[in-house]
Amino acid sequence: MHRLRLRFVPLAIAFVTVALLSLAGCKPKPPTHPNPILVVGIDGGEWKVIEKLWSQGRLPHLKDLAERGTKSTLRTAYNSSPVIWTTIATGVTPREHGITDFVVPTSGGDVPISSDIRKVPALWNMLTQSGRRVNVLGWWGSWPSEKINGVVVSDRALLNLERRVSPASYLPTFLEEIRRAREEPSLFGVDDEAEMRDRAIARAAVTLASKPFDLHLVYFRSPDIVSHNHWKSYEPGAFSGIDPHELEPNRERVPRSYEAVDQALGRLLAAAPKDTNVLVLSDHGFHAARPEEVKVLLDMDAVLERLGYLQRVQRAGAAVDFARTRIYTYGTPSFRQVKLLRFSMAGRERGGRVTAGEREELLHDLTRDLAAVTYESGAPAFTLREARPREIREGADFAVVVQTEGVSPALKLRGERIEGTVESVSRISGTHTRNTHGILLAAGPDIDPGAKLDGIRVHDITPTLLYGLGLPVAENFAGKARTDLYSEAFRKAHPLKTIPTWGARKSAGARTSKEDEKLLEELRALGYLQ
Repeated sequence: MHRLRLRFVPLAIAFVTVALLSLAGCKPKPPTHPNPILVVGIDGGEWKVIEKLWSQGRLPHLKDLAERGTKSTLRTAYNSSPVIWTTIATGVTPREHGITDFVVPTSGGDVPISSDIRKVPALWNMLTQSGRRVNVLGWWGSWPSEKINGVVVSDRALLNLERRVSPASYLPTFLEEIRRAREEPSLFGVDDEAEMRDRAIARAAVTLASKPFDLHLVYFRSPDIVSHNHWKSYEPGAFSGIDPHELEPNRERVPRSYEAVDQALGRLLAAAPKDTNVLVLSDHGFHAARPEEVKVLLDMDAVLERLGYLQRVQRAGAAVDFARTRIYTYGTPSFRQVKLLRFSMAGRERGGRVTAGEREELLHDLTRDLAAVTYESGAPAFTLREARPREIREGADFAVVVQTEGVSPALKLRGERIEGTVESVSRISGTHTRNTHGILLAAGPDIDPGAKLDGIRVHDITPTLLYGLGLPVAENFAGKARTDLYSEAFRKAHPLKTIPTWGARKSAGARTSKEDEKLLEELRALGYLQ
């Protein structure tokens, strides 16, 4: 192992060297770099799914990589995708890189993580600093996109936000890629937002892969989302009391999401230079969630309005008119399953008219009326209970629990359908933990097909990629360069070089955007946020 030291050649010696080369009729050769590397990230990629599909003759491009290269389990950590993918891209722990969850708390509430929060350079910064060309497509936490020696298509590139791509001059090209992606055949869907995002990322990645690069990072998210929502249909035997007919329409959703990535991988390999080394990896795997988690997003004020307990100032959706309201929801967003309720009390709420003596009778009436509200299956939708100490401290007078047994996309009141109350229903049947490990496949001219990568971790990816690109590995990395991934000839030609650190990056703190609530809603539906 060689410690990299900067040496300064006196200017006179440099001139003499160039002059002698010129007299000899020679030109100084530009420095040669190792072969380019293509990295394909599959969020939630699970070996059990891949191997089952291989046994059915599916996923030919992943199978080819495994047969001509090597494969292993990638040991994960942290159980939060943006945390893991940032760890993969920086080589340091969450405490050091600064991204520790899906969201960042602010005085105005939680906001989704962004690149502004990251406190250290990522691979794309390291390569840019080294004069190498790098492309980044779809990576978690890459918005707002940074200026690099290459192209960034951020994780919010399909949203109408500033700096969704970099450089800004690339935006018209990317918009054309989106248009073409919608029209061209692909196993990624167009109606599902996550799949459409991956479809566009795949299309842009193929175009950029045909141009010179040193590192090409491409990330696909939809397998994770599909696995959360449809694992029950993929592995029905892990669940009890399931009607097979209920699962049949979604039986192929998980396999198809893997086939979509495999198809995109095949197109990337065809477009990339033939001397490209390829790594495919996932942040974590997947398994059945037992019991299945049901999330109901419900507007409780709309229910109270329908039952006659709440009145708006002028129109539906406007502020509560406390002078004409008896009960209302207090500080409880639609995604919380326990709704905190308050009386419109005289002397407390502005214009409130409920007196202390009326509270008991109102609770009796509300209990009766809520019992008449059911799901379309006939199952009760609500249970009323006393507020607990913590809920009282939050301002509740009492609480209503949203039931999930027999849930449906609509409510009924004494048999009549109530519109505008249930916003969405999601069923989380697939899950993972910090010990649900991911996948790693690698093949290429510099990859050792016999490499045994037992114990390789997400922390090892950045140092391993830097080594494969002939760049120094930082001594402050949490992982190590797995030089054993590469062939003996490569290792002899490229001794490991180290530096103390790749430096720091000033964190600008949390950044808000007009799309934050939409992104938070997606995280809530997946069970990541409560």
